[in-house]
Amino acid sequence: MRILWFSNTPSLAAKKVSKNTAGGSWIESLEKELSTFPEIELAIAFKHVALEVQEIEIEDSKTRYFMVPQYPNTKLSKWTSRCFANLYYEKSIPYYLKVVDNFQPDLILFFGTEFDYPMIIPQINIPSIIWFQGNLTVYNEMYESGIRLKKAFSFESLKRIAKCSTVYHEYRLFHKRVQREKQIFKFAENFIGRTDWDKRVVQIMAPQANYFHSEEALREPFWKHIWSFQPNRKKFIVTTVIRGLLYKGLETVYKTSALLEDILGDDFEWQVVGISEGTTYVKAARNEAGYGKERNGVKLLGSKFGEDLVHQLLNANVYVHPSHIENSSNAVQEAMLLGMPVIATNVGGTPSLFNDGEEGILVQSKDPYAMAGAILELVKSPDKAISIGERARNLGMNRNDNKKICTELIDTFNQVIQAKNK
Repeated sequence: MRILWFSNTPSLAAKKVSKNTAGGSWIESLEKELSTFPEIELAIAFKHVALEVQEIEIEDSKTRYFMVPQYPNTKLSKWTSRCFANLYYEKSIPYYLKVVDNFQPDLILFFGTEFDYPMIIPQINIPSIIWFQGNLTVYNEMYESGIRLKKAFSFESLKRIAKCSTVYHEYRLFHKRVQREKQIFKFAENFIGRTDWDKRVVQIMAPQANYFHSEEALREPFWKHIWSFQPNRKKFIVTTVIRGLLYKGLETVYKTSALLEDILGDDFEWQVVGISEGTTYVKAARNEAGYGKERNGVKLLGSKFGEDLVHQLLNANVYVHPSHIENSSNAVQEAMLLGMPVIATNVGGTPSLFNDGEEGILVQSKDPYAMAGAILELVKSPDKAISIGERARNLGMNRNDNKKICTELIDTFNQVIQAKNK
């Protein structure tokens, strides 16, 4: 079975084509496991700085890797893209089709509707399936749930405005991607998903499509370590892993932290991974929360990857996910796999990841009081935190078993191919 992936990451080819390879991805974990199945011939196409489609070889890998030119690809075209919200995806389609013609796959797997790869579906007669990741259409509805775009823009610098790199320009591009995503859903034939939320979204946005269930193959470092409660730690530490997007809930972190700082004082600290100090989002979130300069309970740690990220989590008391919209957060699942107690907002697909009160705790979005109360429960009851973490790990080890995921995935591939050939 010849399977072609279109992915926004080079997967295991990253070490050869990119300097930033520390992060890895769950797609890498999936490739590693799937490559052990002798009946699978795999190729992965990804965007990179290239003038033409280029196949690269990776030592000791039977996967074929295809770099396709990415657009915009010059300083001027990038500036034009940001200023006028031009996605340039029409230029990429001929290169995607060239990869398909080269590899001659039995099935094509597209990772996500957020990217332009599935736009080739109407031009091919090959079975295809889209792995549902997020959904920009719904995210657009929640975009300003935490902070209004106009307010965030008020914190932008003149330099970023001149470069068209503001939150406003980011949103205009985001909105264009929403329109493209809606087109993709209209002609998509098959989806892979993993939550009740994404299944319902597919049912409405793509009623013609088939839906198959599959979990995610989580990254290797999270399988190698187990979280344990440390009774002699001087501070109660909360860790969160989010990106700097308006709907990720940073303002809720600040509001919640302020409530807990007033109760626990210097014995409390909230460490946020994925966001650095000084950004427009941080300034807007602090202002929205009324989190003054005199407060310093929230520490923004910037990016952390691999083992560094794992050790960050192992040194915390609880993982908290404050986002206003998600499908199935990898950060939540990875914390669960480590055996950490997790508190997360009851949004999107998150309720499908664990049973409330059993393997984690759900609180409503934008509610710093409920979130602070849930954290305080675990401060006061370490035994509860430990038991929640133990159940979370057991659930994660069964749900995210890489070999089981690949076995079921191959069965899905076969079903899609057979249905197309009838």
